[in-house]
Amino acid sequence: MKYMKYKERPEVIEFIDDMIDLNPDHNNYSLARSVLTQFELDVTIESLRQFIARRRRKREADKEIVESNVVLAKQKQRLMDTNRIERKSFREHARIENAVAEYGEQLCKQYEQYGKNLTTTFGKCKVRYTKNKGTLVIQLADIHGNELIDLPHNKYDFTILSQRLKMFITKAVEVAQNFKVKKVAIISTGDLLNSDRRLDELLNQATNRSKASMLMQSLIVQAIMHVRSAGYEITVLGVLGNEARIGKEMPFSDHTLSDNYDFTIMEGVKKIINYSSVKGIKFGPMDKVEQIVDIDGVKMLVVHDMQKATSKQDKTQSLIGRYSLQGTPIDYVIGGHVHATRIQDMSSRSSSMAGSNSYNEVALNLSGSASQNLYIVTDSTITPMRIDLQSVKGIKGYDIVKELEAYNVKSTDKLHKGTTTFKVVI
Repeated sequence: MKYMKYKERPEVIEFIDDMIDLNPDHNNYSLARSVLTQFELDVTIESLRQFIARRRRKREADKEIVESNVVLAKQKQRLMDTNRIERKSFREHARIENAVAEYGEQLCKQYEQYGKNLTTTFGKCKVRYTKNKGTLVIQLADIHGNELIDLPHNKYDFTILSQRLKMFITKAVEVAQNFKVKKVAIISTGDLLNSDRRLDELLNQATNRSKASMLMQSLIVQAIMHVRSAGYEITVLGVLGNEARIGKEMPFSDHTLSDNYDFTIMEGVKKIINYSSVKGIKFGPMDKVEQIVDIDGVKMLVVHDMQKATSKQDKTQSLIGRYSLQGTPIDYVIGGHVHATRIQDMSSRSSSMAGSNSYNEVALNLSGSASQNLYIVTDSTITPMRIDLQSVKGIKGYDIVKELEAYNVKSTDKLHKGTTTFKVVI
């Protein structure tokens, strides 16, 4: 054993490796001396020092390779994890996109089926060949579909909404006939659906907003066909309200605010009408915060009016001035939002179809009643008028009974629980 080559002795090699690892700062000569002290080797100290130096370089190289391999392994694992997460995210996104696409496809099929039945539902639409002038503007303001109101002096649900809407359109057709107008414009100034961001709004809703959107589309289609069946050509357009926005934040750009149930509902109405064989109904933009409509020479600015420009004439003039500075003259402004009618020389604000509720009465200290506005526009003049819709006694609304039953929609009647009253008679 004494004369066996030290390079072939595993205990010597192991001792050298341990000394290198445990004493990285020691020079190779001192390590060689330690090895000779530990073992009886037939080798010079210089030869052993050179061997230890080569051994140290090899171990350091091996260590660098191991460290590099670990780094590469970590990078590979990170890439694998990233790819796995991305693939999972893509799968989830693809599932959502496919579901939305399928949802949209099924909606279009429903719109097409509904549209094909319009002529049979409402009968053949009349066509008026008349020399009459002028346009009747029917403003649909703050309908707040899906809101439940149960006050002693005001009730509101989808059934009452259908009654008030039909009464409004019936009176609008009568006004159109009395003033002998030629055409009709139906303009929505926003908030076709009620908000559900506040707790009282969330609790006081008839159904979820997807189902409410379908009900609103049905009601608005019936209102449009009601007017068309009277023989009037119709243009339908609208702006976006704040309550019907889908997101929490309140944006003011057309693109951002168009993420809105007002736009969704009116686009659905447009699809249904376009799928039908009914002529004489055309649609304008319905994805704007504000828009200008030229009606028989009157340039009408349509807004939801979150800035409350229709509250005072100086505010109205300021809004008109903004457009004037941009080189666009405005003759009249119509809006809503505040749920209280205000008719002035240069602007008009419509109340709400819903009427008074706990929020405007208690939080804002404002009382109101259900009403909507009409405007007779002819020869560059405008005649605004308010139509009272508070009482619907004896009015048969538009047909939504089957939809209400299918969607299990709440009503004001369902808000009341029966109680047993004990009487003591003396």
